[in-house]
Amino acid sequence: MKLGVGKCNGTFGELIQGVIGDSPFLVSLPIEMGSSALFLPNPKSEKISILSLSAKPKSERACRLLLRKYNIQTGGKLLITSDLPEGKGMASSSADLMASLRAVAQTHSLPINESVLSEITSTIEPTDGIMYSELVAYDYINGRLIKVIGQLPRMILLGIDTGGTVESTIFNQIPKNYSTEEKQLFSKALYLLKEGMQKKELSFIFEAVTMSAKINEKRLAKPFFEEIVKIAEENNGGVVIAHSGTVIGILLSPDISKQELRIIIKKVEETTRKKVNIYMVGKD
Repeated sequence: MKLGVGKCNGTFGELIQGVIGDSPFLVSLPIEMGSSALFLPNPKSEKISILSLSAKPKSERACRLLLRKYNIQTGGKLLITSDLPEGKGMASSSADLMASLRAVAQTHSLPINESVLSEITSTIEPTDGIMYSELVAYDYINGRLIKVIGQLPRMILLGIDTGGTVESTIFNQIPKNYSTEEKQLFSKALYLLKEGMQKKELSFIFEAVTMSAKINEKRLAKPFFEEIVKIAEENNGGVVIAHSGTVIGILLSPDISKQELRIIIKKVEETTRKKVNIYMVGKD
């Protein structure tokens, strides 16, 4: 046994979240912020002690399930650190779980893959598909891969936190009752997203994410939503949200000039009185 290390990125909400047929799904928007875990094994004890600034009972439970799956009867100390705020829709809990499981797996040289991670985490809570290296359409309720979409092209994300927190586990239990038209729009949004990624046509991606955000606004309204949509449309961008959280942002082309970017940031901050955080998302 050895010291185990695990990492996992968080998200800025989802590019799309809704249903395909009867299956709930989401496509997460990965960001560089995330969680890290260190696992120090203790062969003399079966107890797993969590060292963190906040309680992490879900991570402890996930690690116990992993060890039980492989008939390992030892414990250890698990140190978890994260720069993801909780209750905002940025996958803080999912990132903690993935990082913790990867750390324990490395300690015991366990052959875990995305399927094992999905199997364990989905028994604990609805989970983002951030265990995959590529963008995926993922059934977050049942822990099932629906479709691999590919790599997101490089974009600029201007994000704000509208305030408060949302308990995503509770929110995801509320029936969404999507209409037939909305279900058709989700299929269209997923098609546009995939086409936009394959062809690197950002306008398709911006249309897809805004479509999903507008549908979700009927289920979890966000302050300044209409104002953010207007600013995004004026600058040929798209609106992305945490569908079960508090963050909202504008996706923009990476080719935008610094002067234009400063003007947009100023307008968002003056409109919302919220600080804008700048993220680079996707890959070149």
